[in-house]
Amino acid sequence: MTARVKDSIFNLLRGWFEDARVLDLFAGVGTLGLEAASRGAAEVVCVERDRTVRTFLLRNIDTLGCGDRVRAIPADALAVPTSGIVAGPFDIVFMDPPYALFAEERSRDRVLAAASGCRELMGERGFLVLRRPVERDSPPPPALEGFDGPEVHDFGKGMQVLLYCPAR
Repeated sequence: MTARVKDSIFNLLRGWFEDARVLDLFAGVGTLGLEAASRGAAEVVCVERDRTVRTFLLRNIDTLGCGDRVRAIPADALAVPTSGIVAGPFDIVFMDPPYALFAEERSRDRVLAAASGCRELMGERGFLVLRRPVERDSPPPPALEGFDGPEVHDFGKGMQVLLYCPAR
């Protein structure tokens, strides 16, 4: 994710991070979760399965001195919503899966099922932020069970950020 896209997401959600609980699925080195912490999130849970990448994530948490508010969990991000590994409610959920997961219908369906499952981890208010690749033949932005939206934000010709709110 480019710095421009990250900044745009955080500008869209300005005011939502103070004292928030944030879940960062597919956390990588912590770009989104650590930014949320820097903007006042009370707790950030970063989920990263890859051991090598998680080592960098842990190093970033340590370097920034935010280990009291940010923790890294070694788990499959697609399994988290239904596994009981984390307990909600979360105010913001980031899902930034590898683009390869959108390449085939089966893996794309798994991502969307996990995204829908995030509703159980959220309160009555908040946002699910899902980033996806867009190509000429991409299906339209999906509706997710339990959520209203999406609000679609296009970034260049190849990326969309979709914002969902818990349905009322």
